[in-house]
Amino acid sequence: MKRLIAFLLLLCTLAVLAVGSAEDYGSDICMQVFMQNAVNGIPTILYTGITKTGLSMRSQPDRESEPKGVLNEHATVQIFGFDQTWLYCWDDNVGVYYLIRQTVDEITKVRADAPAYGVIPNHYVATMAVDTALYAEPNKDSEAIFECAAGSRISFWLIRDGWAVVPYRRLIGYVFLGDLANLEPVAPSVEYAKPGDIISVFTTFYSVKDTELNIGRMENIRVGCSYINNVYQPGQEFNFNQIAGPYRRNRGYMPSPVLVDGDTVAGYGGGTCQVSTTLYNALLQLGSGINIIWRRPHGPSGASYAPHGVDAAVGAQNLNLIFQDAFDFPIEIDSTAMNGALCICIRKAAALN
Repeated sequence: MKRLIAFLLLLCTLAVLAVGSAEDYGSDICMQVFMQNAVNGIPTILYTGITKTGLSMRSQPDRESEPKGVLNEHATVQIFGFDQTWLYCWDDNVGVYYLIRQTVDEITKVRADAPAYGVIPNHYVATMAVDTALYAEPNKDSEAIFECAAGSRISFWLIRDGWAVVPYRRLIGYVFLGDLANLEPVAPSVEYAKPGDIISVFTTFYSVKDTELNIGRMENIRVGCSYINNVYQPGQEFNFNQIAGPYRRNRGYMPSPVLVDGDTVAGYGGGTCQVSTTLYNALLQLGSGINIIWRRPHGPSGASYAPHGVDAAVGAQNLNLIFQDAFDFPIEIDSTAMNGALCICIRKAAALN
């Protein structure tokens, strides 16, 4: 837990001190974070994984980069970090190399103090003050990868040169800081936090297309959020299917596409898996304060709106998100879904008298 807190404080420090240029992209920021504990250029190995097939050891986080070597199927790899798309790996002979996240399975901690695999902590929450965009680079002349409507709420990793660095699906995006309002930091630790403070947060993004099935999906996301927004006591078990389900018309749910074993089918409650996945990514940032009792992904590829390997399917007996509050204080789930941004904050709640 102490290592995780130090990791969070490190990211906060980077947010304040970073003085990079427009050439600093998401993978560069993540690499700086995970190389902080390197000794003589050798990073601290946090996880191991097993390759699903034969792979090229890429020299850069780019599918077209020059390979440094080849790995056989079922090879064990040493992992010291990650971003939205890539694993940062180490080999004593070739040094640092990169693999696509979904090409490696059975990722396991090798250090008890390693942060939970898969999600980098978000440290700020803000509301869009105006209609703006999420840009592919920290430059308003770059490609707009998502339209951010005024009033929507998003979370992000850190602030860099006047830009909010935002994990978007399996990419990195940037929002101009001047377009944000109501900026709220995440507490640097749960011990530091007071009742009402945010202790973790995560945002995923969804389509706002005006089609019948997508309208149903947007409504299901909103309804799912309304059911889980509550305070949960120490030791209490949270069962997503029991709290947000059953996923029926009389509960407010509408027909919408549902992802089952990687295939899309029509069904009631489609979209609630995005709520559970967003919640799961917020929970992962809390380390040992949350006991994950049950969680299953959406098949080998996972859900594309979240980093690979950290999605949480719900809606069936064997598809559910169940966790227990292991803190000595209650937590509050504060979720909003508006204009394509689904943001879930977990707050430290006041203890019962």
